[in-house]
This record gives sequence, structure tokens and C-alpha cells, in this order.
Amino acid sequence: MKNILTGLLVFISSAVFACGGGDWEGMWFYNLFAQTNISAKEFYPFLRDDYNAFYGENSYSESKEPEYPEGNVKLWKEILTGWSTEEIEMAIYKPEDFNWINKDSETEKRAKLYVDFAQECSEAFSYRTRRNSWDYDEILEEKDVNTEALLEKANLLLSSETDPQLQARYYYQIIRIMHYSKAWGEAIGFYEAKVENKIQKNEIYYYILDQVAGCYYSTENYEKAAYLFTKIVSNSIDRKKSAFVSFNFCTSFEAEGRSFVNGIEDEKDLLLITSLRNFSNETDNINKFIGFDANDRRVELLFMRALNNVERDVWPKSIGVGESRLPNLEEGEDYNELLNIAELQLSNQKVKNTDFWRMAGSYLSFIRNDISEAKRKLEAVKSFADQKKILSIVYEVFSWENISIENENFISQVLSKYPDKGTWPVDFNSDLKSFIKAKIANLYYANNQIAKAFLVHNQLESGGGISSLELLDALEAFYNKPDKSAYEKELLENRRSNYKFIDYLNYQKGIYYLYQKNAESALEYFGKSTNLSGTISLSNKIFSNNIIECFSCDEKEVMDDEVYKADLFSFIKPDFSISDLAVYLIELEKLTANEKQWKAKLANYLLANYYYNISNTGYYRGALIGDSNCCDYNYIHYSSDHYQSSENGADIIANRKGFNLSDITSYNKTYFGLSEMSLEFYQRVIELSTDKELNARCLYLMAKCELNTYYNEGSNDTFKVNFSKYNELELLNYKSFKTLKEDYSDTKFHEMIINHCSYFRLYSSTH
Repeated sequence: MKNILTGLLVFISSAVFACGGGDWEGMWFYNLFAQTNISAKEFYPFLRDDYNAFYGENSYSESKEPEYPEGNVKLWKEILTGWSTEEIEMAIYKPEDFNWINKDSETEKRAKLYVDFAQECSEAFSYRTRRNSWDYDEILEEKDVNTEALLEKANLLLSSETDPQLQARYYYQIIRIMHYSKAWGEAIGFYEAKVENKIQKNEIYYYILDQVAGCYYSTENYEKAAYLFTKIVSNSIDRKKSAFVSFNFCTSFEAEGRSFVNGIEDEKDLLLITSLRNFSNETDNINKFIGFDANDRRVELLFMRALNNVERDVWPKSIGVGESRLPNLEEGEDYNELLNIAELQLSNQKVKNTDFWRMAGSYLSFIRNDISEAKRKLEAVKSFADQKKILSIVYEVFSWENISIENENFISQVLSKYPDKGTWPVDFNSDLKSFIKAKIANLYYANNQIAKAFLVHNQLESGGGISSLELLDALEAFYNKPDKSAYEKELLENRRSNYKFIDYLNYQKGIYYLYQKNAESALEYFGKSTNLSGTISLSNKIFSNNIIECFSCDEKEVMDDEVYKADLFSFIKPDFSISDLAVYLIELEKLTANEKQWKAKLANYLLANYYYNISNTGYYRGALIGDSNCCDYNYIHYSSDHYQSSENGADIIANRKGFNLSDITSYNKTYFGLSEMSLEFYQRVIELSTDKELNARCLYLMAKCELNTYYNEGSNDTFKVNFSKYNELELLNYKSFKTLKEDYSDTKFHEMIINHCSYFRLYSSTH
């Protein structure tokens, strides 16, 4: 498609300003009040959008029919009466595909003469449209245009034209030819002689003004150019966006057109464009605009941008167990000032679009948590049916203090009307659905209905890592609850179909008790979950230990101790299920009390190895939940000083912390104090053993347990080593290293480890 009415300047700038909600709108906050509620559609491009230069621009959307310049098409309709919109668009923007047969009235003949000439001009200056090409040769190409011939032809056609609109169109082409041929002064002179204050200020007038402003810019009269661009932004339909970008270029030269402002209309035009360029003093600018003209539709635009800003603050999507709430009100927010503006506008008899201000006032009352007042105001709104329906639903849900069966029936009906479309970006109705679910989950959570609070946002199988027995019990009680409502039944469907609900809960309880060092209870629940207890396969090397720390290495490379292969432990298979593991742990516990000291010693040794291996610094740290052992950030939480445990889901739920459980699975429990249990077992080995080599190895392994505690809880027992004047390192003061150095320096293990472990070697040299 060749665009006949090529724009003034081609500026590529997707980050010139961010003005209003495009297709990514509401990605990080809930957008409940549609920005397109403003009455002036031509100002939609300046609504707020964080990811596109202008509202509604979206490179990710599905292909759609081209949108032709609305203002120009509308103007053509004034002389091509009886033509359809499609015919005009085809004739003007795809003339090569349009058939003018039977279009033979005098006006139509003259229109065709102009269209043919406009096409000729566009062909002549087509090289300008390639300035944004990726082809370097195209960028360099600049045709030698015979501008004198074009101007001669334009003036000849103009001399025989009597229709004012077609005359103005020829003026546009003449000025465009001069502009593109760098005859900027001549173009400005022609404008002043033939156009300025002499023709109707319609869309083609602002097309002309766009060209003239470009000429002023090229002559470095940036102040005059900026002034003209303010007029185009306010009055043109098609050239608003390009004029806004051009105005921004003028401001690079500290020009904004202020010196040419004369009268209220100029003041309003400048106030609009300067307000769009920044987000500070928004309410001040709105009040200034109202002072000029309360009924100007641009007041709605500035108000809507400020209201969208408020939404970004009060409706964050990043809630869950954090400190944020819905609404997330803070002191100093602008919602009170905006509410005052809405009420003043509503009381002003000069303002015509009263329903907009009435609905905005209702919404702001809702944001202030005055739901009864919000409902009262909304009831008086007679238009905006879709928006009114959305707000009425939201007000209803937020008016509840708890959720009854009747409420759940209401929820089920509402959510069924807003199905998930599986589209990206999320559409407006999906945003509403997510917002409602956030509040529903909050009400369940606040009223100790933990299972439903969890299932609003999470699938059943995502709850295992939380390690909350309270949650698992609540889910079981909810599953067994008789006479469930329609919505409760929907919540239960939020799980994988290949898992039986109770089987899965029993399986997770078994895992929970393994981490609680209660193998008997674990075995009991695994026995109730026969379909799942065999899903994980474990290796007998989980009872071994390693000196080399390498999580990416194969277990055969690192797990070098083989005590678990002794005949005493023949009941341990090379590979076994998690249910078998519970059995083995029970057997090993029994052996620790065996009257034969060597058996008790070795049983303690295997248990020590096992508990360290499944700790969050052990080689098998993900084995019980079917995960890999990668990576530290999945198992240990960092702080500025050292590894340190953060809040975990089980404690969060127990303390009812946060707004809802939407992000509870980000707080999976990874630290169970298992290394401390391991250290106790190693200590018992030493107490029962006279084997110095085994004891020396246990002391080194105990140091790994001490390091685990340090990573998770920190320690005040550290020492500093100065390597140089500028290099100081703080190290953990291992108790087991002290004993290993002082009492076991004559062992082969000590000789090996002091050569193998640089940390122990450093410790030994400084103590």
C-alpha cells in the first residue's frame, strides 16, 4: 500500500513517552476502570501505556485489517457524498485497485484528478518512506525529483479547481513538495499567503500545518514549530501522534512554543501537551485546565491518566503473602484529590458528560473503601453499561466480610461469564476475574478456610513443597465436606486428573513426616497412598557420604563411602521406593539401640549420612520430592552477609500472614534442621567408636553440618584472616575442625584432608 498523504517527519521512537494502557495494560496492576471511557476517541493514543509509544499500538496482536486515517477519510465524505467508507479508503489509499467506472459526476472527476496527482507526488517522494528501511542501499537512495514540474502541474490543477476542500488539498501538495525539496522559506511564505487564516481549519488544514511546522523546525525556528505542533496535537485526528513526537524533538532545543501563546485556546493546547509529557503535578494541571474550560473533553483525558496512575498504586498484582493489600492505600495518594475533582465536575452545570464523572466518583469512593457510597453513585449512572456491570460485581464482592454459599453461587455465575481465553496479553475481562479471585482468596484466608484459600490460585500438587501439615489436613477436610457448592466443586477440579486427591494428600503427609524425622508416621501415610509411593526411585548411595562437593557430578563420582554395603545393611536394596526408605529408616533406628556396639555405631553413621544428604546442602537434597539437586538458590535463601533461611510457607500459613495465598508456593520450605540431626548422629558414632580413622572422617562431615547451619541460621562464631594489608576474610570457626586438628592429626584421613581441603588447611595454619 502506498500512502498518498505521507507525514511530515518520520521519527522512530517507541520510548518518547509512555502514556496509556495498551495491550500490556494491567500486567503489573489490576486495571478495572477502562481508560477508553473518555468521550474523545481521537485522544485515545495519549492514554497511559508502559510498553508502547502510544496507547493501542501492539506488535504482538494478531494481524488485522489496516486502519486508514480516520480524519482524512471523514473529510473526503463531505465531497464524495454517497460513497461508502470502504470505497473512499480504496480510492485514496489503494488507487491501483480501485475502479472509477460510473464515478463520473463533476465532483468525482475533479476528485480523481487530485488523487492521481497526489499519487504522482507520493511516487516522486517515495524514497522518504524508506528512511527507516533495514536496507542500507535504500537509505542512501534519494531520487532526483523534478519539483518544478510538479509545482507547475499543481498550480495548473489548482487554477481550475473551485471546491474549497480540493483547493486546500492542492495547497497541501504544493507545501509538501516545497518542504521535501528543502524550499522551507518558500513553503512558509506560501502558507502565509494562501492558507493562514484563509481556509477552513479542518483535517487537511492540520495536515498542511504539520508540513509547515516541519519547515520551521528545519529552519531552526524550534519555538514556532513547537507552537504549531501543540495546535496539531489538540485539533488533528490523524496527525496527533507524529506531532507529539515532533514536539518532543523541539523540547530538545528548550522550545515549547510558550512565546507564541495568545489566548485561552493556546493556553489549553500548551497545557495539554506539557501535561502529557510528564507525570508530575497531574492534579494541578487538571485543575488548571478546568479553570480554562471545565467542559473541554481533554479534561477527561488528563483525569483518566491520573486515575490510571492511582490504579497502579492501589491495585498491585504482586500481593499474596507480602505486605500489600487490596486496595493498597497509603498516605499522600492522589485518589482524594481526584475524587474532589470528579465531584466538582459533576456539580458544574457547564459539564455535559456527567455520567463519566459520576462513575469516576463512584470508583474513587470504592478505592477509599467507602463501598456503600460507591454503590449509591454507581446506581445513578445511566450509560457505560459494561463498565457499570464490572464495577457492580467488584463492589459486591468487596462488600463481603465472609463467603456464604449464596456468595459462592454468585462467584460461580460471575466467573463463568468471564472464561479464560488463553490469550496473551491478558484481556480486560481476565483482569477482572483475577481481581475477584484475589479478594475471594483473601476472604477465605481471613476466615481460616485455608484449603479454599489455597485452591483459588494453586493446583493441588503445587502444595507439597510448602510442607504444611495444617494445609494438608485442611485440604483433606475440604475434600470430604458434604454438600459442596458449585464453586467449591470448581475449586476441587483445580488439580491434575492423574492424581487421586486423597492419595496425593497421604503421599505428601508421608513426605512431611520424613522431613520431621518421623519414619513410622511416614510409612503409615505411604501405606495409604499405594498409587504414588512407588513413583520416586532412590539409590542406596543416599546412605553414603562425600568429600568432593559437586552437585553436577554423577553420584558414583562423589559418594565414595561404602559402609552401607556391609552385610549388616543387606536389607537396603540398590534402588528402592520412598516407602521402602521409611522402612529402612525404622530398621536403622532400631539398630542404633543394638546391644552390639559396632552395629549401633554403624547404624548411627548411616543415619548421619542420610540426614545430611537430604539437607539443603546435601547431594540428595531434592531426592524426596522428585527434584534434582540444582541449584543453591532453589534450596538456600541468600542475605547480604551469609546464607539465611527466609520465611517458609508453613509458618506463613500458621501465622495467617499476608493478603492471600496466591504466591505461597514461592515460599517452599527447604530448611528442616536436618544437618543438626546429622551432627548428633555423627557425635554418637564418635562416642561409640574406637576407630580413629572413622572418627576423623565423622569430624570432617560434622564440619559440613556446621556449615549448613551457618548458611541457614548464621553464626557469631567466626574468625578473621588477614591475607594482606587490603584483604581480610571472615571464616566460620568450626568446632569439629578444632578437634580434628588437635586429636586426629596422626590419622591418614587428616593427612588426606589437609591436602584436599584448602579451607581446613587455612584453619589449621591460623589456629
